[in-house]
Amino acid sequence: MRIGFGLPCTLENKENARPYVIREDNDSDQSDGPILYRDDDNDRQAKIARKESLSLKLQLRPDRQDLINRNILHQQSDNERYESKEAIGARLIRRLSMRPTAEELIERNILKAQTPAEEKKQKEEKKRYLLRKLSFRPTVDELKEKKIIRFNDYIEVTQAQDYDRRADKPWTRLTPKDKAAIRKELNEFKSSEMAVHEGSRHLTRFHRP
Repeated sequence: MRIGFGLPCTLENKENARPYVIREDNDSDQSDGPILYRDDDNDRQAKIARKESLSLKLQLRPDRQDLINRNILHQQSDNERYESKEAIGARLIRRLSMRPTAEELIERNILKAQTPAEEKKQKEEKKRYLLRKLSFRPTVDELKEKKIIRFNDYIEVTQAQDYDRRADKPWTRLTPKDKAAIRKELNEFKSSEMAVHEGSRHLTRFHRP
């Protein structure tokens, strides 16, 4: 007598697990069939392959001296690191000295000197002022009676020659050499001729060549 039945697989992530099959034979204990179960050899082989790959990569990893020779790791002494920090600090101080002042930001309308409520109130006042001015504006007939404006009865049209109406922009024709000369002249003027207080000399902005 053989009895076969399947047991549910409760292992996690074992979607393809085969059912457990138990074979029983009343005639002889020696004729029992094998108990079938899911073989995890594929997962085990994959883990072993990953470990071997990681071990191989770690063996091929270059050492510290090789990284230093290839300029990947920087080897500096304490004095060199201190000098590098000092240079970075000086560069940052120079950058901060070139930062515009609060007055300049206000003039450029970047920094607001008023609160949103004050700005709204000022806009309302300007609106009321303009509406009041427009309400007293004279009409066209009144302007014609006062001979402020005059309309001709006939319109004269003449042919005009086409020409470029755009304004001349000479600064667009400057060469890099001309720009460098201008920056040099400005720097010389600021460093030697322009009167600057000693306490504000570090705030003077010089143009890069």
